[in-house]
Amino acid sequence: MGLERLSQTRLGISLALGVGRLMPPAVGLRIASRVADRMASDPEAEAVRAFRDNQWVVSGRTLTAEELDDVVREVFAMSGRFFYDLYHALGSSRSIMRHIHVDDVFTGFVERAKRETYVYVGLHTGNFDLMGLALASAGWNDLQVISVPDPTGGNRLQNALRERGGFEVTPAALHSIKRATENLAAGRSVLTGIDRPLPESRERLTFFGEAATLPVVHVRLAMRASVPVVVMCSVLHDDGKYHLHVSEPVEMEAGKGHEVVRRNAERCLASAEEFIKLAPTQWVMPHRVWPDLTAP
Repeated sequence: MGLERLSQTRLGISLALGVGRLMPPAVGLRIASRVADRMASDPEAEAVRAFRDNQWVVSGRTLTAEELDDVVREVFAMSGRFFYDLYHALGSSRSIMRHIHVDDVFTGFVERAKRETYVYVGLHTGNFDLMGLALASAGWNDLQVISVPDPTGGNRLQNALRERGGFEVTPAALHSIKRATENLAAGRSVLTGIDRPLPESRERLTFFGEAATLPVVHVRLAMRASVPVVVMCSVLHDDGKYHLHVSEPVEMEAGKGHEVVRRNAERCLASAEEFIKLAPTQWVMPHRVWPDLTAP
């Protein structure tokens, strides 16, 4: 069994949890780095191909094949760091918060979330699950999370962690969209992803200047409920802590039809682009966002 498949199994998750909880940082991070190097060395692995293509587009298609080799290794190394920090911090709220930079952005976000209703969209940058647990411990947890429709072992663990934080987690399906509509009408916020591609979708949105198959459900929910969309992410900074980055609320243009939905979606993606540019190798998206483009 390859490392990529192992990471999605119960055995792989148990091993990762054991390393994260029991190993001190100097040892745990070294092991995570070695595993990341091993995973990055398989050019046929789905995640390697996805990281390579995605990072090439984010660079403006400027990275050479040799430069992409280094960038992909860095993405895997960052991913290993994120998993280690997450599993190492799971013991208590105090250990979680030791990894988080608490500033006016963090506290202001929580306070505003208690008063306002939004459709939140998150990026797969930095330690988004660790940041979610930190925000939940600070009081941001009375909301519905729409997760991937068919969760794997790794996704099921993420969902369990989110439920532990107090979130209502519903895999994407018609019933969860209906539930989200009801929640928004009742003044309760909803969170979902913005950057996980939908290969079967006919939607083509401009993202980093190229056509991408990305979701628009957050836009449709926000338009129906007449609430703004807030783009958010977590980024590891040089101080060794994860910082919360939040966009200004993106007001939805009213109207009907595909073009209105597309314009609203691309305005949200413009904020997502700026966040990814802060630390491109921290964007750990293991699926090809631009299916028609292939990196060198």
